[in-house]
Formats: sequence, C-alpha cells, structure tokens
Amino acid sequence: MERPKTASSDSLRLSDWLPYRLFIIAARIARPLETFYGERFGLSQAAWRILAIIAERTGASASEIAQACALDPFAVSRGIGQLVERGFARRSTAKADRRFAAVSITARGRAAFDEIAALGRVIEADLLASLSNAEHEILDGLLRNLEGESSRIESAGWRSLLERAVR
Repeated sequence: MERPKTASSDSLRLSDWLPYRLFIIAARIARPLETFYGERFGLSQAAWRILAIIAERTGASASEIAQACALDPFAVSRGIGQLVERGFARRSTAKADRRFAAVSITARGRAAFDEIAALGRVIEADLLASLSNAEHEILDGLLRNLEGESSRIESAGWRSLLERAVR
C-alpha cells in the first residue's frame, strides 16, 4: 500500500491533520462523560482514567497507571489522592518495598465506575451506530495499526521525526 506524500510544514492544515481530527473527536465525545462524572462524583479527568484502570487491574502501581493512562506522575498522584479521598480507591504499601503502593478499587469506586461506564457504553454505541459491521471491523483494525504506530513514534522521539522533517 502506498503511503500518502508528506506535506511540507508550510502546507499543514490543522483541520486536515489526522492527530488533530482524532483529538477533536475524542474531545467532543469526552465532554458529556466528563461533565457527568465531574458533577455526579466530583472526579477530574485524570481521576476517572485512573478509576477505569484500577477497575480493570486491581493492585496496579502508580507507574503502571501512568503508563496505561498516558499521564505524568504528578497527575497520577493527584488523581489517586482524589479517588482515595472520595472512598473510591485504597492505597496499600508493599511490605518488601515501602516505595511501592498498589491502588485498588473499593466497592464505592466500583459502583461509581459502573455508572460512568454505562454512559460511556451509550456514547460508544451511538458512535458505532453510524458504521456498518464491516466498517466497524475495518475501523478496529485501523485503530490497532495507529495505536502501534503511535507507540513507535513516541518511542523514537521528536529528534527522529525532525531528521525526516528537514530532508
């Protein structure tokens, strides 16, 4: 498959740039969810992401959470603090290494997560309703490809990208 030609830096149109288009879609669909969990549970976006991670992976460490949520350590620390303060999570320190803390969801946190997740599933269903089954399968494969490539780009860093941009 032939890749599209890369536009020069002076011809980049933000409204046509794929990362920006993906961001706009994500921001639009996140707003109603963010308003809901903010008003209903007093959660920040970071705390919601962390809650979703510990609902899936009980006992995750802060570094595992940061990696899974794409959040910096400071945001993770604040988000965990918010969840613990509201009774949605608990932090337990490992006996062997006091620097390591595992974060687990509480029953109250699980109930909040389930409410938020129900709304998230409705948002996803509405989005997917605009696609045929075949389009959904194609989109899923394309997203997997983009996730892998975005990981590679992130790992390579901006210097690697800059070398190709100035050629």
